[in-house]
Amino acid sequence: MNKEPMKVGIVGAGNISATYVATLHMFDFIRVKSIYDLYHEPARKLAEQFGIEAVGLDAMLSDPEIGLIINLTTPVSHYAISKKALQAGKHVYSEKPLGVSMAEAEELMAIARAGDLRLGCAPDTFLGGGHQLTRRLLDEGRIGKTISATAMLLLPGHEHWHPNPAFFYGRGGGPMLDVGPYYVTNLIALLGPVREVFGTAKITRIERTVKTDPRRGETIKVLVPTHLTGVMEFHSGATVTIATSFDVIRHKHNQIELYGSEGSMVTPDPNNFTGKVEIFRDGDDAWRDIPVDHPYTEGVPGHLGLRGLGAAEMVDSLRSSRPHRVSSELAFHVLEVMTAFERSAQSRGVVAIHSSCGRPDPIPRTINEGRFS
Repeated sequence: MNKEPMKVGIVGAGNISATYVATLHMFDFIRVKSIYDLYHEPARKLAEQFGIEAVGLDAMLSDPEIGLIINLTTPVSHYAISKKALQAGKHVYSEKPLGVSMAEAEELMAIARAGDLRLGCAPDTFLGGGHQLTRRLLDEGRIGKTISATAMLLLPGHEHWHPNPAFFYGRGGGPMLDVGPYYVTNLIALLGPVREVFGTAKITRIERTVKTDPRRGETIKVLVPTHLTGVMEFHSGATVTIATSFDVIRHKHNQIELYGSEGSMVTPDPNNFTGKVEIFRDGDDAWRDIPVDHPYTEGVPGHLGLRGLGAAEMVDSLRSSRPHRVSSELAFHVLEVMTAFERSAQSRGVVAIHSSCGRPDPIPRTINEGRFS
């Protein structure tokens, strides 16, 4: 096994990039070497903060020391940047989604296979301690056979908090493709692949007004559905009711609830790495909190959790010659499921899911943080 840390280049210096660098620097087998952004100033600031280099994209891709490119650009740019990096002979880990269409994602996977390169994709929150505990409890049969579940992503819209929210309402945006991957990926990691989907979708308002500086008062044209609801039927037999929305002011739903033949379970927010896990078993008189005793629950203080954990897991798997959990096959299956809701809404019929994937292996409960197997 190569003992030298893998050198990493990051493309995109937006909101999440500092958390990625901070998370990756928790591991002794990764070192972020350089950062690139179309706008030089945010890249320069990040480079100064972490003691890395701000470089041009071509310089990064031609750097023989860099083995992995992490793609943190906006969704419509994922395909072009990832393709260019793969063609330069680099492993790639991308923020979600893998592409904004099935054709884009499929082409990236083909290029990676042809070059014997790893291709991974967020979200990686299901690797966090709270979700790994949920997986263990489910596998142990603590609520029996899973019959059904609910998944509720109900938000008022990103114009209320994001400094530049327009791309959330353009091609590749909307609640299903933006935040839905956390929910769908988590459910597949728990329940396995999806067989078919039925959904409805609508654009509630054709324009949005930005509520935050520096673009406060600007008008955004809405080009994608902002409220999608539907049902996923899994190969396991479980059926999941899902709603994803940028149109809900307030609600009282838990993010994901699982309903089994012997009880029910409330899981942590799939957008986070940990959180409260609750179980109610047949015969109980109250919900019980189950303490989280799995690794990977805390990120670097001041940053957004452990974003980037999946990239670290992919590098660790490469060094250990094992499949990575945050695989392109998983991301591709998630993308097909998510895009099927809008296709179903347009056709008013059930849409079969043709791709598949295995459930990612659980992270051993007993390992020390810094490793994954």
